[in-house]
Amino acid sequence: MRNTFFKDREWLKPAFISAVTVLCSLLLWKTPPGEPWVNASYDYLFRFGAHSVTNKVTVILMDNEAFDHFHQTRGQPWDRSLHAQLLNKLADDGAELVVMDSFFRATNNPVNDKALADAMGRQRRLVLMAEQSQVTRPGLAGAQPVLPAELFLSAAKTNWGVAWLDPDLDSIVRRHWPFPSPGPYPSLSETAARLMGAQLNSAPHEQWLRYYGQNGAWTRMSYQFALAEPKNYFHGQIVFIGTQSQTSLPDGEPDEFKTPYTRWTGESTGGVEIMVTSFLNLMNGDWLQRPAVWLELFILTVTGILLGRGFYRMKLLAAGISAIAVAVAILLAAISLSNFTHYWFPWLVIAGGQIPCALLCIAAIKIRRPQTAAVATEKPPKIPGYELVHPPFGEGAYGKVWLARNAKGEWKAIKVIYLKKFENHFGPYEREFNGISRYKPVSNKHPGLLRVDFVSEKLDGYFYYVMELGDSLEPEWKGEPQKYKPRDLAGERARLPGNRLPIQECIRIGIALTDALEFLHQNGLTHRDIKPQNVIYMNGQPKLADLGLVAEIRPPDETHTFVGTPNYMPPLPEQPGTPQADIYALGMLLYVISTGRNAALFPEIATTLIDTEKPADFLPLNAVILKACQPELSKRYLSAKEMHQSLIELQK
Repeated sequence: MRNTFFKDREWLKPAFISAVTVLCSLLLWKTPPGEPWVNASYDYLFRFGAHSVTNKVTVILMDNEAFDHFHQTRGQPWDRSLHAQLLNKLADDGAELVVMDSFFRATNNPVNDKALADAMGRQRRLVLMAEQSQVTRPGLAGAQPVLPAELFLSAAKTNWGVAWLDPDLDSIVRRHWPFPSPGPYPSLSETAARLMGAQLNSAPHEQWLRYYGQNGAWTRMSYQFALAEPKNYFHGQIVFIGTQSQTSLPDGEPDEFKTPYTRWTGESTGGVEIMVTSFLNLMNGDWLQRPAVWLELFILTVTGILLGRGFYRMKLLAAGISAIAVAVAILLAAISLSNFTHYWFPWLVIAGGQIPCALLCIAAIKIRRPQTAAVATEKPPKIPGYELVHPPFGEGAYGKVWLARNAKGEWKAIKVIYLKKFENHFGPYEREFNGISRYKPVSNKHPGLLRVDFVSEKLDGYFYYVMELGDSLEPEWKGEPQKYKPRDLAGERARLPGNRLPIQECIRIGIALTDALEFLHQNGLTHRDIKPQNVIYMNGQPKLADLGLVAEIRPPDETHTFVGTPNYMPPLPEQPGTPQADIYALGMLLYVISTGRNAALFPEIATTLIDTEKPADFLPLNAVILKACQPELSKRYLSAKEMHQSLIELQK
């Protein structure tokens, strides 16, 4: 099929390769599966050297050695008399700036507190740490700063900043906080840099951290040694005081963070050292930024076209050697860009995405493979006016789904239902036929329903119906129709980290499906089998599909046939096949796609969800899910419309 398509169309081959190469890079550039490529592009820039700085910075650490030396207890406040002693030494020595990455939320011992406040007041410049706290009010989700006790804040001349870091999903800290800057309140590093005379940009902008090597560009010192240093040792220095966690193993403690160096050392670092990195970035104008979106798009488009056309002109071996050379050149260009400018670029999208993609396309076109015998499957039936593509792309318990093209060249999906699949029992066979026949007249009246264009009569052992064709997982499938695979919600979920969709996307899907379900119910029909596999995408929009179990709404006192999918049906003794059962199934669908859990585990929530999602975003959606999946009918949503309104409020 591939070689037949390109026969006598030689000019299409390089254009096809270039188009696929560009598309591949765009998918890696702006979709969740491509995030590892983009993140690694940033991380590995620091594998090849780092900037040096001239600022004299010392980090005084409350580390394991200091905890043992001063008989302090992990998890308990540090002895404030020790802080007072250290601050007095720093004041006597003439330190330029002292930044305390330790939170003094409240006073406790009047004598020690006054000694500490007096020592704070002696500093030339002092910045105290503040914390960030979630604000939870009806209809409001946000955060606010929590400042130190007034005694200490006054001693520091109200110089405070929030000590907060915002790691990515892989726990590596890559960006300055707040991102973008400036935020609603200052960070600890921003306040420190401003006190030292740094001119900070007040316009909204995005800043990425520039790390200064695996060991940093500062002096580390255990707390007890700082107290023992000779007079004037800290003269003219910038001093950060903070805690070093008990272990250097990633994810060991709450104040333990990964950096790009964790990729090859396996070690992480405390938050105070990332604060120092942020401070030095601001002091020296050293932070990194990405090019404008339009510029990155232009670069990826141009490189994709050049790689596709350039490699196609070569023999495969020459193209492979050239690919290695181009990848090395891209790496060197990216390193130079970050070292000599303030920019970094997701170079692995080209080196690790575009180049392999172009080579694979060239190999697929140039290598002529012998035709292999087709796998023996049931032959497609004769459907007047349609050419069916062999083999079928889907198969269920009762039939098969074929890709078909009509005389106008339009692509459709045709589902064939076989009587023998029901072991020649006419009851369920008739149920399938009647359900789809009742559904067809309303299928084109709502954008959330899969349209059925035609339902055949019951023929010799089968009947079929023609449907609109959903989106494909393979973007270039029309050149090779056997590659068509429908894009459904189950597949969309499976390709994302944690098998879960972003909360806002879950809400968007819920809004679309509740509206479609309400329309179906208003027309006297129930779906009876709502689950992720039965939601397909059409032009990027979710639609209810797999329509064989659609049935008329019956009075509550009538016995209903037990059909559907276990764990998506309400618990007994409630009867299935009702509008309320559809609402239960839709709530279970939202649970599965938002938490990444199996429906059988409801209402369990993965701990990783709490770690990676903002509770303020997830918990309102969880409340909707719990109400939709209430075992008691009286506590469940009365209609899909009511559930739809709740989701609309969440989206707002």
